[in-house]
Amino acid sequence: MENATKALIIAGGMLLAMLIVGLLVWGYNNLSNFRTTQVEAEAVEQITEFNSVFEAYNRRSVRGYQMISLANLARDYNTRYREEDGYTPVEIIMKMDTGSHLPLSTETTEQPKMVYGDYYDMIQYVEVIYEAMKKEGSSNNRNMFKEMFFECTAVIYDNEYDSRTGNNPNGLGRVRRMEFEQVQPIS
Repeated sequence: MENATKALIIAGGMLLAMLIVGLLVWGYNNLSNFRTTQVEAEAVEQITEFNSVFEAYNRRSVRGYQMISLANLARDYNTRYREEDGYTPVEIIMKMDTGSHLPLSTETTEQPKMVYGDYYDMIQYVEVIYEAMKKEGSSNNRNMFKEMFFECTAVIYDNEYDSRTGNNPNGLGRVRRMEFEQVQPIS
């Protein structure tokens, strides 16, 4: 009888130990799931915050000086974050009327590159054309660009298929490219 009592005590102790271990594993899993959910929510919040800065320019009437600010913003993000860390550089491209390119002196040989047909790389446009005009002191031409109006025609995210470049989606949903076209002022 004594052996049976000891066996029941040992079995009860083992059952209690298994119950405690099970509760610890369950608590750890819940805590781990909570932390994972919290990290995912922070990532979504960061992406939303990143996109909101650029999506503020997704409208029908964007002035030239705002385009310069947007190009500088994109250049800042592109230099601050590295592609090796999974960051997709932001492209800002614009289509201007053929007669509205800002004239430069013949000393300026570098021209901004054309991308996707007749779209200019706005970041490079600011670096090359606008900075060259600033050096020349041609304030009339700078003011002419600042007074132009542009319309956002497309916003491409890094998790969407890009028909222009053929890139497949593999990102987190950040803005990858914004396209603008010059338009007449809205009255």
